Amino acid sequence: MSASERREKRLAKKEEKRRAVLAREEARRQRFEERCAALCARGFVLKDCTLKMLSANVWGILTALPFAAGAAALFVAFAEPRLLLTGSLPVDLLLFLFCVAAAIPVHEGLHALCWAAVSRSFAGIRFGFDPKTLTPYCASETPMRRAGYLFGCLAPFVILGAAPAAAAVLSGYLFLIAAGVGNILSSGGDLLVFFRTFACKKGSIFLDHPSLCGFYAFSLRGKPEALSERCEQSQTGEKQEKDET
Repeated sequence: MSASERREKRLAKKEEKRRAVLAREEARRQRFEERCAALCARGFVLKDCTLKMLSANVWGILTALPFAAGAAALFVAFAEPRLLLTGSLPVDLLLFLFCVAAAIPVHEGLHALCWAAVSRSFAGIRFGFDPKTLTPYCASETPMRRAGYLFGCLAPFVILGAAPAAAAVLSGYLFLIAAGVGNILSSGGDLLVFFRTFACKKGSIFLDHPSLCGFYAFSLRGKPEALSERCEQSQTGEKQEKDET
């Protein structure tokens, strides 16, 4: 096989892979639109609470800055700083770099695990990557109530950000406060989504957007008790449809 033939074969495989990715994205978009249409058909009113990835990254960092600054301030005020975690600076640096690299898939994995626990299935969990902003993301195709949605949304902030920062204040290790502050900042988009849920009515159903940062909220006009009952009925209907398929 000549060099030109090998090059053409590589290009053909690359194009085939690109088309497969586009097909999967289109299928996700269609499923999302079908779920939105099904909820609207049941009388729910849609509220778009999404942002483009670039805007979410910028506003997310601004949203997370007070939390990161608060964690750093608590460390300075109450901790007795310790430079080394393992006793060796090169080992500490390698460990820190490893944690930085591992935090990216772990962050998205925590979203997936918690949302799967809420919906009791991994079937609706999807991972993606926005090449324009170099941003990985995880989305759930299952409609959820506010508590369940926020459980998965805030898990990386709590486990990877707030917990190491709290441990740093107690132990004094600079390694932990650096990891905590870094993960708090990387959870800025999740915090932004968290605050946007407060603009939604009580009893709303939240459907994570498959490619944008944020969600669509579905609510009903009426008393909170009626809304809660209708939301439970809608989620039961969604589960039955999912089981049938």
